[in-house]
Amino acid sequence: MRIDDLADESRWPRFALAIIEQTPVRAAMAIQLFTNGEELGALNLYSETPNSFSDDLEDLAHQLSTHAAIALSGSRRGQQFRSALASRDTIGQAKGIIMERFGIDAVAAFQLLRRLSQESNTALAVIAEQLVSGVHNP
Repeated sequence: MRIDDLADESRWPRFALAIIEQTPVRAAMAIQLFTNGEELGALNLYSETPNSFSDDLEDLAHQLSTHAAIALSGSRRGQQFRSALASRDTIGQAKGIIMERFGIDAVAAFQLLRRLSQESNTALAVIAEQLVSGVHNP
């Protein structure tokens, strides 16, 4: 989305007027950041000068937004991976606690955790964290 001159903007006249009244911004460009259908946000560019975004600058902004989307997606994937590993470790600890307390094997301990999760409509990782931290006593 590119607005070359907010004073001439007809798609969002109230929005454009508010920007003109409250800021020195006179031109804006917004490019959606996405990868594989996953929306990550937007790259927003502003100028105090009307008509300051050329076609070449818009092409450059699209290239920059592609790199930003890839970097954000990679960062999120890394965070999700670390979170999954931590949850897996906590679930393993909770299984160990249940195995020791009730003298059952790992499969039965996991089934018990799963049943608690389903019956309480609480994520299994949350049940495991509560058990490991002593909040939830089996």
